[in-house]
Amino acid sequence: MKILSVPQIRQADSYTIEHEPISSGDLMERASAAFSNWFVRCFTAPQTIHIICGTGNNGGDGLCIARQLYRRAYDICVHVIWFNNQPTPDFLLNLKRLERQGGISLLHLYPTTPLPSIAPTDIVIDAIFGSGLTRPITDPFCTAIIQHINNSAACAVVAVDMPSGLFADVHTPSTNIVNATHTVSFELPKLAFMLPQNAFFVGYWHTVAIGLHPFFTSQAPTNYHYVTPNLVTKWQKTMPKFAHKGTRGHVLVIGGSFGKIGACMLTAKAALHNGAGLVTAYLPQCGYSIMQTAAPEIMALCDPHLHYITQLPNTNQYQAIAIGTGLDTQPITQNALLSLLKTPNINLVIDADALNLIAQNNWQNYLPPNSILTPHPKEFERLAGSSSNNFERLEKLQHFAQQHQVVVVLKGAHTATALPNGKVYFNSTGNPAMATAGSGDVLTGFIVALLAQGYPAHQAAILGVYQHGQAGDQAAYAKNGKIIAQDIINLD
Repeated sequence: MKILSVPQIRQADSYTIEHEPISSGDLMERASAAFSNWFVRCFTAPQTIHIICGTGNNGGDGLCIARQLYRRAYDICVHVIWFNNQPTPDFLLNLKRLERQGGISLLHLYPTTPLPSIAPTDIVIDAIFGSGLTRPITDPFCTAIIQHINNSAACAVVAVDMPSGLFADVHTPSTNIVNATHTVSFELPKLAFMLPQNAFFVGYWHTVAIGLHPFFTSQAPTNYHYVTPNLVTKWQKTMPKFAHKGTRGHVLVIGGSFGKIGACMLTAKAALHNGAGLVTAYLPQCGYSIMQTAAPEIMALCDPHLHYITQLPNTNQYQAIAIGTGLDTQPITQNALLSLLKTPNINLVIDADALNLIAQNNWQNYLPPNSILTPHPKEFERLAGSSSNNFERLEKLQHFAQQHQVVVVLKGAHTATALPNGKVYFNSTGNPAMATAGSGDVLTGFIVALLAQGYPAHQAAILGVYQHGQAGDQAAYAKNGKIIAQDIINLD
């Protein structure tokens, strides 16, 4: 699913109006019907619904929604905020339609008007400002209303397309934003939904189809995508009938140190679970008995050192290599990592302490092209520098992947996979229960297994992240939201 910019969404609206053809008012009616259909599936009719509308097109959507929910037996109270903005034609059209409808409580709010009382059983629908907002809200009247919504005891606040005050495509330099419980976006998600700093304002987000012309959306260029099951199905290979362990790829996992052998074991085991035919773990001698006992399917090779990795094995026989999980950052380990980075023609997944060693020694320029890096936000900051906000970090992520021609998997709720061509894919699977020690080690195993099976680096990363989240969702469901990393790979 594409993530388009606000100007592109406006162009999609205009293209649909011209080529369907359909009037702008009827397109607004269709969008509001899609919102209303979603709403009635989530909230029962006896509740009082306060729809708070601005005088722009987002407010026009709110007026449409009011009529449609009223027809479905909801108790509707519409509040129109009158401030300096000039009403749009579609807002005025829908205000007249609402007045003709009758039976709906319509209140006009001015700076001198008392703010509406909102009970704990009430629901607020926020239709003040939409995705077209480009300046922080500073008007005292609007500010007071937003604060009133946020401080209310409403059981839910549902934003139409965007929470009022939040920018869709860039950093919002203000917190004067409606705190939505749910945000219902028209047709496509917004870039702002993908970033952690906006989660408090967006709440749970949803998309509803409003029938924008498919030709425009299919042709519109964008660097941002949201991964859906359709993409996964398109890329996923089926296993041939006569496949055997020798044709499904041999993975080498380099990692582990005294006290952290488990991280390496999780990666190796996850690689087997995600389809690798053979997995060999190269680890310090202290890990040999642990690996052979806990994971008998994994072959084990040992470094000469008892506690740390100091050198590399022969890497020629492996289709993909993962390094970093449980590795530690001992000086004695650095030369082994540098030797691996300088090895030609390898498929490499780099995680955890291997990333920290690269950052510590400024070895970013040694990264082999098409390597897959899997940092969490702090590890990425060590590699690429700090950022003042999530949008700036996203720009740095794209720049880093392009500059070094690598794939970077920045882990998070919507894990962002940046490709060497500048594109970013945000993941759609996973849940907060996966925020547990070892979950990232499992992800490395999922990805390196796909790389060993012949998937290109970008597909291995995107599919591995999706499958990892999907497995985490299944584990969380089976265990009532309380899981450990081993549950993601079905270990007992």
